[in-house]
Amino acid sequence: MQNSFSIFINTTDSFEDCWIPFFTLFKKYWPAFSGKIYLNTEKKSFQLEGLNIISVQNENKVNGKPNWGKSLVTALNFIEEDIILYMQEDYFLNNYVNTQFIEKAYQLMLSNNSIGCIHLTDQATSGPFEEFEESPDFKLISLFADYRISCQAALWRKNILLKYIRTYESPWQFELIGTKRAKFIYQDTFLSITHELFGIGKKEIIPYVFTGIVKGRWKSDVVSLFNENKIYVDFSKRGFIENSYVSHFLLKKKTKDFFFRLISSAEISIKKSTKIR
Repeated sequence: MQNSFSIFINTTDSFEDCWIPFFTLFKKYWPAFSGKIYLNTEKKSFQLEGLNIISVQNENKVNGKPNWGKSLVTALNFIEEDIILYMQEDYFLNNYVNTQFIEKAYQLMLSNNSIGCIHLTDQATSGPFEEFEESPDFKLISLFADYRISCQAALWRKNILLKYIRTYESPWQFELIGTKRAKFIYQDTFLSITHELFGIGKKEIIPYVFTGIVKGRWKSDVVSLFNENKIYVDFSKRGFIENSYVSHFLLKKKTKDFFFRLISSAEISIKKSTKIR
């Protein structure tokens, strides 16, 4: 099957140990995909037989550290296709991808230019949602929904994704503050799969681990998956993160991101006042 959209895997060279597991599982669980796969690396490249992987190799650093937003912008501008499927290197597939459904979603974006993004998992926004007249498989994501902007697996119109990125924000800030932009500034049309029909415990469109690495350490979820697929990883290099620490980390992140939301409120206020005029 020849795909007209490309897949974009956002990563850094420090997560190189994820690439073999990711693409091994990708090759197994999405055998129908034959399109381009862009891997957003810094200096390194990666290939796996049978997959058309293009290593972008862009190095954007601030104070010696990778700049997430700038690297993302550079990589997206490198991509030829107008529509991409966004994923990250620790979204390890654990079952077969519903290729036909993704093609349906892609065709919907081609026929309806107003759609900027289609979330393909129920692990992004939890709504609220509104009815989408064109298909019962999808719902409109309300302007009042949480995580209208998300880094989970989704089809994106490239030019829409680019306008939400800020080079001074982390991926978590991109989600939280970007959601505010999606409500108050741009108000683009975003869709989600219908949660009553698709998602964990039902029928997943792209079944994967949410997510395989937290705060630089492995989640225990990946161990049995890797063992079943004869994937060897030296887990001792990163170690494992405890469930209690995951909760603590997420609480600290929410507190930190609260202050970034305050800083970015000026941008939103200016845009809103401009619209009023």
